[in-house]
Amino acid sequence: MSRVRTAVRSAVTLPARVGRFSEFLFRRSDAAWDVYPDDPAEGTVVGTDVARVLFLGERGELSLGVRTHQLSLPAFFARHRAARRGRGTSWSIASAPSSSVRDLPTVVDGHREHLRGCELVVVMVGITDALRVMSPLTWERHLRDTLAALLDALPPGARVLVGAIPPLDNAGSLSRPARIAAGAHGRELNRRSCAVAADHPRVDVVGFPEELTRSVWRPEAEEHRYRDTYAVWGAHLAEHA
Repeated sequence: MSRVRTAVRSAVTLPARVGRFSEFLFRRSDAAWDVYPDDPAEGTVVGTDVARVLFLGERGELSLGVRTHQLSLPAFFARHRAARRGRGTSWSIASAPSSSVRDLPTVVDGHREHLRGCELVVVMVGITDALRVMSPLTWERHLRDTLAALLDALPPGARVLVGAIPPLDNAGSLSRPARIAAGAHGRELNRRSCAVAADHPRVDVVGFPEELTRSVWRPEAEEHRYRDTYAVWGAHLAEHA
């Protein structure tokens, strides 16, 4: 795309992007009511030949809305993976301070020793970056840096799964125009993720489970909604692990 076309496109889409970002900030002004667990962000499903799995990403995708990490997405994933493989699974969470892919290379550097013993890393990030309208080029650059850091730190043969950004068209806490715009932006970031993963044989992108896309999602303060979502999402990821 030429510089002129890029400038025109930016000028046309700027009001919508600013409006969506403003709405996101307003929606998150009530984030003080968010519930997160305060117990250790780790656990083990007992069994033979225990596999170590690290979840890397934004806290809101992994454990928002539940009061114990035993009801988080990684815990459900570990239980399903252990049942499928007949092996134990030790899981832990390394979260991004600002819930952005920008943080992840630094987070990886801080966990290099732990990563030497992992056979799988699951990257779960993107909802916040999509709502904050991170440019696709910026997303791609930081994701490439994250995967390069991970593959350098992990032992040979270890894999990386990148969880796709959920369909934000169904984010019921946003207005309909904002949902449509956020959904389109999230799909573009997912497209970039697939392009990046295609360059790495040990990296795969896992789509959001179809079962969870059939109704508008609202972040209501009911633990069972989050728990049930994590159960389905965790099982879906485990099928690809």
